[in-house]
Amino acid sequence: MCNAFREGFNEGHEKIIIIGSDMYDLNENDLLEAFNLLDHHDYVIGPAIDGGYYLLGMKVFNPVVFEDKIWGSDTVLEDTIQDLNNMNYGLLAAKNDIDYFEDIKDIEIFRTFLKN
Repeated sequence: MCNAFREGFNEGHEKIIIIGSDMYDLNENDLLEAFNLLDHHDYVIGPAIDGGYYLLGMKVFNPVVFEDKIWGSDTVLEDTIQDLNNMNYGLLAAKNDIDYFEDIKDIEIFRTFLKN
Protein backbone atom coordinates (compact mmCIF):
# COMPACT_ATOMS: atom_id res chain seq x y z
CA MET A 1 0.00 0.00 0.00
CA CYS A 2 2.80 2.37 0.89
CA ASN A 3 4.48 1.76 -2.46
CA ALA A 4 1.22 2.39 -4.32
CA PHE A 5 0.90 5.81 -2.70
CA ARG A 6 4.59 6.63 -3.15
CA GLU A 7 4.57 5.70 -6.83
CA GLY A 8 1.29 7.51 -7.44
CA PHE A 9 2.57 10.73 -5.93
CA ASN A 10 5.89 10.35 -7.76
CA GLU A 11 3.89 10.12 -10.99
CA GLY A 12 2.22 13.43 -10.19
CA HIS A 13 -1.18 12.34 -8.89
CA GLU A 14 -2.62 14.76 -6.36
CA LYS A 15 -5.27 12.57 -4.71
CA ILE A 16 -4.92 8.83 -4.29
CA ILE A 17 -7.36 6.35 -2.80
CA ILE A 18 -6.84 2.65 -2.20
CA ILE A 19 -9.70 0.30 -1.41
CA GLY A 20 -9.96 -3.19 -0.03
CA SER A 21 -10.86 -5.93 -2.47
CA ASP A 22 -13.24 -7.45 0.08
CA MET A 23 -15.89 -4.72 0.01
CA TYR A 24 -19.11 -6.03 -1.52
CA ASP A 25 -21.13 -2.87 -0.87
CA LEU A 26 -18.67 -0.14 -1.80
CA ASN A 27 -20.21 1.98 -4.53
CA GLU A 28 -19.44 4.95 -6.75
CA ASN A 29 -20.96 7.42 -4.28
CA ASP A 30 -18.59 6.19 -1.56
CA LEU A 31 -15.62 6.85 -3.84
CA LEU A 32 -16.94 10.27 -4.83
CA GLU A 33 -17.42 11.14 -1.17
CA ALA A 34 -13.85 10.06 -0.41
CA PHE A 35 -12.44 12.22 -3.20
CA ASN A 36 -14.65 15.13 -2.09
CA LEU A 37 -13.33 14.80 1.47
CA LEU A 38 -9.83 15.08 0.05
CA ASP A 39 -10.79 18.52 -1.27
CA HIS A 40 -10.82 19.68 2.36
CA HIS A 41 -8.66 17.11 4.16
CA ASP A 42 -5.19 15.66 3.61
CA TYR A 43 -6.38 12.14 4.43
CA VAL A 44 -9.60 10.14 4.34
CA ILE A 45 -10.31 6.81 6.01
CA GLY A 46 -13.17 4.40 5.50
CA PRO A 47 -13.39 2.53 8.81
CA ALA A 48 -14.18 -1.18 8.73
CA ILE A 49 -16.48 -2.47 11.43
CA ASP A 50 -13.84 -4.99 12.52
CA GLY A 51 -11.32 -2.30 13.50
CA GLY A 52 -9.42 -1.98 10.25
CA TYR A 53 -10.19 0.19 7.27
CA TYR A 54 -11.60 -0.48 3.81
CA LEU A 55 -10.40 2.74 2.18
CA LEU A 56 -7.47 5.04 2.67
CA GLY A 57 -6.96 8.24 0.74
CA MET A 58 -4.19 10.81 0.76
CA LYS A 59 -3.21 14.00 -0.90
CA VAL A 60 -0.09 14.24 1.26
CA PHE A 61 2.15 11.17 1.26
CA ASN A 62 2.71 9.86 4.77
CA PRO A 63 4.51 6.51 5.04
CA VAL A 64 4.14 6.52 8.84
CA VAL A 65 0.57 5.25 8.56
CA PHE A 66 1.94 1.94 7.25
CA GLU A 67 4.53 1.43 9.96
CA ASP A 68 4.22 -0.52 13.21
CA LYS A 69 0.80 -2.03 12.47
CA ILE A 70 -0.47 -5.49 13.27
CA TRP A 71 -2.19 -5.91 9.89
CA GLY A 72 -5.43 -7.85 10.02
CA SER A 73 -5.97 -6.98 13.67
CA ASP A 74 -8.72 -4.92 15.25
CA THR A 75 -6.27 -2.12 16.11
CA VAL A 76 -5.27 -1.01 12.60
CA LEU A 77 -7.84 1.80 12.37
CA GLU A 78 -7.10 3.07 15.87
CA ASP A 79 -3.34 2.95 15.24
CA THR A 80 -3.72 4.72 11.90
CA ILE A 81 -5.84 7.48 13.43
CA GLN A 82 -3.21 7.85 16.14
CA ASP A 83 -0.60 8.31 13.39
CA LEU A 84 -2.76 11.09 11.95
CA ASN A 85 -3.31 12.78 15.32
CA ASN A 86 -3.28 16.56 14.87
CA MET A 87 -3.48 16.12 11.09
CA ASN A 88 -6.37 16.99 8.84
CA TYR A 89 -8.35 13.81 8.09
CA GLY A 90 -11.94 12.89 7.36
CA LEU A 91 -13.88 9.70 8.00
CA LEU A 92 -16.38 7.89 5.83
CA ALA A 93 -19.20 5.76 7.20
CA ALA A 94 -18.13 2.46 8.74
CA LYS A 95 -18.69 -0.61 6.56
CA ASN A 96 -18.33 -4.35 6.91
CA ASP A 97 -15.52 -5.97 4.96
CA ILE A 98 -15.42 -9.70 4.31
CA ASP A 99 -13.01 -11.73 6.36
CA TYR A 100 -15.05 -14.74 7.47
CA PHE A 101 -18.12 -16.72 6.45
CA GLU A 102 -20.06 -14.96 9.20
CA ASP A 103 -19.47 -11.67 7.37
CA ILE A 104 -21.59 -12.81 4.40
CA LYS A 105 -23.88 -15.60 5.64
CA ASP A 106 -26.87 -13.31 6.20
CA ILE A 107 -26.42 -11.06 3.15
CA GLU A 108 -28.94 -11.73 0.39
CA ILE A 109 -26.59 -11.12 -2.56
CA PHE A 110 -24.38 -14.04 -1.44
CA ARG A 111 -27.15 -16.62 -0.89
CA THR A 112 -26.91 -18.03 -4.43
CA PHE A 113 -23.24 -18.85 -3.81
CA LEU A 114 -23.69 -20.50 -0.42
CA LYS A 115 -24.69 -24.11 0.19
CA ASN A 116 -28.07 -24.55 1.84
